[in-house]
Amino acid sequence: MVSRSLPTTLAALVLAAPIIGCGGGGGGNDEAGATAGDTDGSGATEGTAGTTPTEGGGTDTSADPTEGPAPVSCDDGPQPGPMPRLVRLTHQQYDLTVADLFKKSFDPKPSAEFLADPAVAGFDNNAVQMVVKDRLGRDYRRAAERLAGEAVAPDVLAGLLPCQPEGDGSQCAAQFVAEFGRRAFRRPLTAAEQTTYAGLFTQGQGLYPEGTPFEQGIRFIIEAMLQSGHFLYRVELSDAPSGEVIALSGYEVASRLSYLLWGSMPDDVLLAAAEAGELDTPAGLEAQARRLLDSPKAEAPVADFHRQWLELDKVDNLQKNSDLYPEFNGALADAMREETQQFVRHVVFELEGDYAALLTAPVTFVNAELAALYGVQGQFGAEFTEAALDPQKRAGLLTQPSFLATHAYQSSSSPIFRGAFVQKQILCTPPPPPPGGIDPNLPPPGDDIVTTRDQVEAHTQLDPYCAGCHKSIINPPGFAFEHYDALGKWRDLDNGAPVDASGEAVSGAWVFSFTDAVDMVNQIAESENGTRCYLTNWFRYGYGRDVAPIDRCTIDALDAELAASGYNIKELLVSLTLTRTFRFRAVEE
Repeated sequence: MVSRSLPTTLAALVLAAPIIGCGGGGGGNDEAGATAGDTDGSGATEGTAGTTPTEGGGTDTSADPTEGPAPVSCDDGPQPGPMPRLVRLTHQQYDLTVADLFKKSFDPKPSAEFLADPAVAGFDNNAVQMVVKDRLGRDYRRAAERLAGEAVAPDVLAGLLPCQPEGDGSQCAAQFVAEFGRRAFRRPLTAAEQTTYAGLFTQGQGLYPEGTPFEQGIRFIIEAMLQSGHFLYRVELSDAPSGEVIALSGYEVASRLSYLLWGSMPDDVLLAAAEAGELDTPAGLEAQARRLLDSPKAEAPVADFHRQWLELDKVDNLQKNSDLYPEFNGALADAMREETQQFVRHVVFELEGDYAALLTAPVTFVNAELAALYGVQGQFGAEFTEAALDPQKRAGLLTQPSFLATHAYQSSSSPIFRGAFVQKQILCTPPPPPPGGIDPNLPPPGDDIVTTRDQVEAHTQLDPYCAGCHKSIINPPGFAFEHYDALGKWRDLDNGAPVDASGEAVSGAWVFSFTDAVDMVNQIAESENGTRCYLTNWFRYGYGRDVAPIDRCTIDALDAELAASGYNIKELLVSLTLTRTFRFRAVEE
């Protein structure tokens, strides 16, 4: 990387891509390369135990978040909801895109030093919030310089060039601009763009201390393209209305499709389908969606969704009382995360399973450390292997240590954290925030207060304002997990007394009783509340925005369709690509 002034590059970029510097909803021009927002991460999901269980997590996610003050009619069928014309790539999408664009992996990943994006409604890909300020703009410029420098290494450049340079290399450079630009911008370049970027070939020669003149010219072109808004954003400029909607172009649909199902750029097959008009029909779109889902690349966004939905990143900061849990260490925490990731991949892609399997399957993947925690018999080493669990004690994601240990204190379980998580993330009925000045300390054990459940019940009955929510909403689903200690290990006794994991909880209009966690998660897995919440979260993640009132009709239709097919997860993803909201945009007022 070299330090220099690039006025010509910046001017060329602003001419070629005037959207640079805009936030998710549009905006003015800034210096080329100045894109997404500086944030302090204050919108991130809730913290570790010790903070209020409802803090963070973005906007409210009620049982039916599409409800608003004005009823929405579905008489005309589902209609597109609001969506910015410019949607910045997430950091993961950036990393995956450059790996595909250059046909190589990068270590460290380019986004390793990018400022984290804020989470809105539980996810960090909210298009409106992913604005670009100076810090991230500088990060993008540094990344572009590094990537362009690595791209012109002989072994890499040979795989990118569509031709052998002859003479001064300008003809090959022009062909490179057309073909590399089509992949980088996810569409053919306009004639003006072709001229602008081809003109950078000669301007880049002599700017770098190493490389041939041809390599320097290509490097300069790559740096410029990687700082263009047409690379850093998904840009949707279609504006020909047909009634109340605007049909997206084939290339715009291709980008929506690939970033939903791969988290990365369209491949050549998808771009060819866009050019041929195959994505203009639901049948053609569905065929491509299923092709993308059959690729291993589909695992990345599925893993990313479940990482955020399940708050797996909390594992990174997990701490436990070493006197009570001497077996806990960083390697065990890493194993907890890996277990859940492998389980999700197994259910979605190997079993081609449904939502119920995620919540109830009594199998998992363990190494030696996790096998000991579970009490699984057999020979285990460093590698993760599939293991059957006792179906009376374990069922799916919510009885795995990655959830149980992160939603607990260092020395004890936390029914409040676990119960609030179930209501907010699994059932989309988050409890209201607690009032200020609440003492978070539980009363010490005594004659009538023995177990953690006793402590929580005594504590949450003190304030009448808190007692209502805790009694029926927060505490009961948390008590269901009292057979699992602060590390997620099974226990029959808590402080010498038998565990009581039974309860009756309220989620919206649904009242459900259970004997323990396995009973509860089995009921949730078959409930309309659970499946619709899972769909709603995928809607938020897949479309990169929170739910608007008009989306009620789309979610209703998807819910009915998926309920009929058993809520298969891959079918859910295909269905998300076939909605009018995915294929069209609303006409802006």
